Amino acid sequence: MRRLPARWTARFDAVVNLFTSFGFFLLPSDDQRVVAEWTRVLKPGGVLIWHGGNRDGVMRRFLARDWWLAGGDTMVGHERSFDALSGVLSIRSTWRGRKSSGEREHRIRLYSATHLADLLARNGLVVEMAFDGWSDRTLTRKSGEMLLVARKEH
Repeated sequence: MRRLPARWTARFDAVVNLFTSFGFFLLPSDDQRVVAEWTRVLKPGGVLIWHGGNRDGVMRRFLARDWWLAGGDTMVGHERSFDALSGVLSIRSTWRGRKSSGEREHRIRLYSATHLADLLARNGLVVEMAFDGWSDRTLTRKSGEMLLVARKEH
């Protein structure tokens, strides 16, 4: 994502980023590099479809801990913390069951629609539409997910 093949410059009509596959790099500058690469590989007038978490909506419903029974015999728990300055949500997952148990932690940088639209614009991608996830409803600050449609300037 951070360094796509040089021969792809202005090759694609669309770039699609789905299901929160953005924001996992350690440094915000890496996210910037990804957006710059998306812009580079898009043809003039090409479209970016971006889907992921909306920081405003996720934090509105922030839950520090939850747990549930999965598969009938495995207890799964999540512990979450959020660093408001970096925008990083950390999630520790723990599971215990008859067949397996373990722990893992992952982090994701959450963006507000405003911050993401600015990042895209600085790279020549203008957001034309913003939706509440996969619905046809307009994005609001309460939306937990957002789907943005941005176009590369000519």
